[in-house]
Amino acid sequence: MTTLLLSAATLSLAAVANSGSTNDTIPAVASSSDRLSTLVAAVQAADLGGALSGDGPFTVFAPTNEAFERLDDGVIEGLLEEPGRGTLTRILTHHVVPGRLYARDLLEVDSVETLAGTELSLEGIRGRLLVEDSIVETADVDASNGVVHLIDRVLVPPTVVAPLQQLLTKAIDRGVPLYNSGDPEACCAVYATALDAVALGTGWNLSPMQAENVRRAIEDADAMIDAGSRAWAYRRIMDALMESRQMTTSRPAPADESARKVFTFDDRSEIQDWRIVLDGVMGGLSTGNLRMTGDSMLFTGETSLRNNGGFSSIRCGVEADTFSGSDSIKLRVRGDGRTWIMGTRKSNSMGGDSYWYRFETVDGEWMDVVIPIREMQRHFFGQRAPGSISPEEVKAIEFYIYDKKAGPFSLEVDSIEGVQANA
Repeated sequence: MTTLLLSAATLSLAAVANSGSTNDTIPAVASSSDRLSTLVAAVQAADLGGALSGDGPFTVFAPTNEAFERLDDGVIEGLLEEPGRGTLTRILTHHVVPGRLYARDLLEVDSVETLAGTELSLEGIRGRLLVEDSIVETADVDASNGVVHLIDRVLVPPTVVAPLQQLLTKAIDRGVPLYNSGDPEACCAVYATALDAVALGTGWNLSPMQAENVRRAIEDADAMIDAGSRAWAYRRIMDALMESRQMTTSRPAPADESARKVFTFDDRSEIQDWRIVLDGVMGGLSTGNLRMTGDSMLFTGETSLRNNGGFSSIRCGVEADTFSGSDSIKLRVRGDGRTWIMGTRKSNSMGGDSYWYRFETVDGEWMDVVIPIREMQRHFFGQRAPGSISPEEVKAIEFYIYDKKAGPFSLEVDSIEGVQANA
């Protein structure tokens, strides 16, 4: 396998026009290739050219222009502009490994650690070197301070979980089961303790105005006599904090087997398990609101295409095996005439992997939508990727409005259930 891969890599060096000599640094080698112009622009935008021209040595997994084109529309532009620079730097350093590692070296190890402090898995399959989900198209392009390997996908680093997110997520994990078991006072105690830590502590990266708003909101919630109302008021503060910090990790749903198998939204506690995730992570300006209306969950808001935005979503963890014994997910929904996405995930941690199924709605009309789980298409941070999900693997579900249109949206969900559509 090593011989095959190295032979292919040597032959494919001709595919890189003017790849440069070993007297050229890594940025110079990249600049000389027509296939790496997008990467060069990204390195310049992140101001990493100087660092990658240093002594090193470095091993760079360089996404081609075609790899960047796999990203959803607007993602590249968003990263190149100022609001996305921090994310861009982390993504680029996720592609750089200390040392000069040729293909033969990479085949000898299972993983390598990047300059971003992340890990990349390595595997040799059928004479090709795989780095995570990407294929090395051209290997061993020498530079004076390292070596470059061209890959066919952009590698996306794992999400960094902020301390504030960790605190509030843990509080929600502990508070929800208490509320659902009929003890809202205990739930309030958990929520209030976490919020007091935020209001009285430091290091949460809140502006003075945000901190003051949190303190005032807590005071208003503290004054509520009814424990159930107080718990909901605390929870709204926590959700607002998490949304303002662009936190996208959902938490596990409470241990209520019947509620996890069928969402009927007859009990308002069911909506408490859902989290709104907006395009603000990329600087977008879309909005989203979630509430109960009668016996349904209503998701409304407005999508904006400004700042390369355009999506709004809601997500919820489900217990393992919720959809075991089913082959499809059946929805009872009333939409707005726009195209929606039903998503599933293999992990409550959310991350970048999601499995999508698009469905059309008719404005103002109730409809049943049956979604074959194994036919849902895998997306990795907006990129189509190979892979599928089985009913037994579903640990989270979500709804996206992501049709590249600006304007108000509305989706009312009456029920979600697992069914055997092909029985």
